[in-house]
Amino acid sequence: MDELDLTLLHLVRDTCQHSKNSRERQKGLQKIITLIQKSGRLLKARNNIYDIEDAYQKTWLYFCRNLCEACTANQAFNPQEDDVISWINRYLHFRIKDSLIRPGEPPKVSPVIDDNGQVLDPLELIPAPPDIPPILMEVEQWLKQEASELKKIHIQNRPDINCFVLIQRRLPPETAWKDLAIEFGVSVPTLSSFYQRKCLPCLRNFGKSASYLDED
Repeated sequence: MDELDLTLLHLVRDTCQHSKNSRERQKGLQKIITLIQKSGRLLKARNNIYDIEDAYQKTWLYFCRNLCEACTANQAFNPQEDDVISWINRYLHFRIKDSLIRPGEPPKVSPVIDDNGQVLDPLELIPAPPDIPPILMEVEQWLKQEASELKKIHIQNRPDINCFVLIQRRLPPETAWKDLAIEFGVSVPTLSSFYQRKCLPCLRNFGKSASYLDED
């Protein structure tokens, strides 16, 4: 094992000491995911052929649910048999392959040949979408719990344009401001200004209460 593998192993052991739904467990998972993302060793792709965001979302959910306990897998991650990055890459590999075979939508892509005349593995040609960290799941849960209050905070005379809707639509994969402006029939500055003044403070308060942000 190299230094990164040892660091990840230490973080896994520390993280898994905390209870499943604890904030400490979530923070530990976030640290591990961040290190994996920065390592450059996570399975990636190069060209934009298929939208496989679902494969990456399923992979991170699998990671969070089965790193410490086997919630959806036959067994949890075993540091005696594998390193963390190899373990998650194997699962990701199969989820990407699954995304290539969609009922009623057979891929129609000509083989890609490299400079040596070798057919490239299509797995290498698929783009890596934005990663989904555990904190996103906490934000989504917070949105559900506070939906009624957040919907009360809205643009004057436009209850349909409220903090619940805008925060939800701006979570990854975020909807562009220009698309939201067209959908709601208002200007981008109007939406953006309302979001900055009213919605972001709600998000910050959540971040502080969840200990993701420091108190002022």
